[in-house]
Amino acid sequence: MNNRKRQVIESSLQLFTEKGFQNTSIQDILERANISKGTFYNYFSSKNECFMAILEQSRYEASLRRHELLVGKDKQDIDVLIEQIIVIMKINEEQNLITLFEGVIKSTDKELKRTLANHRLFEIEWLMERFTDVFGEEVRPYTFECGIIFWGMVNHLSMTWRNVYETQIEAKRLVRIALRNIQALLPTLIKENDVLLGPDIVHLLSKKMQQKPIEKDELTEQLQGFINRLDNEPNIIGEQFASCLAEEFSLATPRTHVIEVLLKPFREAFSNTSHEAASIDLANMMWYYLNTMTKSGEADC
Repeated sequence: MNNRKRQVIESSLQLFTEKGFQNTSIQDILERANISKGTFYNYFSSKNECFMAILEQSRYEASLRRHELLVGKDKQDIDVLIEQIIVIMKINEEQNLITLFEGVIKSTDKELKRTLANHRLFEIEWLMERFTDVFGEEVRPYTFECGIIFWGMVNHLSMTWRNVYETQIEAKRLVRIALRNIQALLPTLIKENDVLLGPDIVHLLSKKMQQKPIEKDELTEQLQGFINRLDNEPNIIGEQFASCLAEEFSLATPRTHVIEVLLKPFREAFSNTSHEAASIDLANMMWYYLNTMTKSGEADC
C-alpha cells in the first residue's frame, strides 16, 4: 500500500468516527484527504470498499503485533495469549473503531453488516487456533463456541463495568478473568461433548470468509520493488534487512524462524521515514504468508 492510499484510508476512518459512516460522503473524503475523485476510485470502487480496507488494515496490524509477541515464546504460555488478545483491543481503541462498529450495526446496509461479521469471524478463527495451542488438541471441537462466549464475556463485562464505574476496566485483568472462565468451562464441554456451534458450522463459515491468498511470487516482487525504491532515501541497515528477507523468500522453502527474527527489526528500521507505511504493509503480508504456509505445512519451521 502506498502512502497516498494509506492517507485516504486514514482520512476516511477519521470522518467515519467523527460523522458516522452513513453521514460521510465521498466528497467529504476527497476534501479531507486532499485528493481528486479519480484518485479515490483508483483505490476503491465505493465507500463500502474503503470500510473493508480499514478492517483489513486493522487485522493485518493485529496479526503483525501478535506474531512479534510470540517470537521465541512458548505457544502454550497463557500470559502470551493474554497479551496477544489485548492487541486487538488496543488497536480498536487507538483507531476508535468501536464507534465505527456501533454505527455499522445500527445501519440498514446488509453488505456493511456482513463485512463486519466476517471481520469478527476472522478474530474468532484466530482465537480458536490459540485456544488449541494453549489448552490442547482435545479442545478443538469446542473452540468456536468458546471463542464466541469469550468475546461475549469481554464485551458485556467491559460495558457493565464502564456503566457502573464510568471508567475502563484494565484490559489484562478483564481478559485474564474471561480466559479463566473459559478454562473452567472446557472440561464440561469435553465431558458432555455437546455444543451448539461445532466443527461443521466452523467449516461452512471458513469457506465464506476466506481471504485472498498472498502468492510467494507476488510477495517477492513487491519486496524487490521496495528495495529498488530505497535508492531515493538511503537506509543501509533497513536495506540489509530487506535484502536478507528477499533472499529468504527466493528459497524454494523459506525458513520461517529466520524470517520471524528479521521482520521486527526490518519494520523498525524504517520508522519515521517515507518508507514506513510500505515497510509495515510488507511486514504484514509476510506474516500472513508465513501463517498460511505454516498451516499448510509448506514452510520450513
